Amino acid sequence: MRNLILAAGLVCLAAPAAAQPRHPAPNPPPPTRLDRRLPPPGEVERYGAMIERLTDALLDVDVGPVADAIDPYRRYDPRRGPDSLGELATRRDPYARRRLHAEIEDTTAGLGAATRQLRTMAPLVAMAIADTRRRIDDAVRDSRIRRERDYGPDYPPEDPRDR
Repeated sequence: MRNLILAAGLVCLAAPAAAQPRHPAPNPPPPTRLDRRLPPPGEVERYGAMIERLTDALLDVDVGPVADAIDPYRRYDPRRGPDSLGELATRRDPYARRRLHAEIEDTTAGLGAATRQLRTMAPLVAMAIADTRRRIDDAVRDSRIRRERDYGPDYPPEDPRDR
């Protein structure tokens, strides 16, 4: 019984040492290319506001003369006023302009969230790739060491690329 208690105590003492990682944790990688190319947080929302203003400007373009040039039987009527893209869109859907702005806002919000998530995940993905690369290099090195140990340093490799 005494030996069992002693063994359990030694296992408890050795557990923290066994739980330590084999390799030290890698330093955080420098900013990735993706991280440097992503717009800063909040800039996507500013892009959305600019797109909304640009959309309003495009919806206010008078296309009446263009429609007259395309359709020879349709003539511009000054009493009717200008035929803008926005007026043409709201003839069938009175809320077309509001819907377009809502879609732009929703898309901008989604892109902003995706950009923030990418900015958060880019260093983690880079660290995972670096860790995988290090593990593969360790496995290849261990394989070569084992081969030299088992067969000797002059043993010819099976694959000429290993030379």
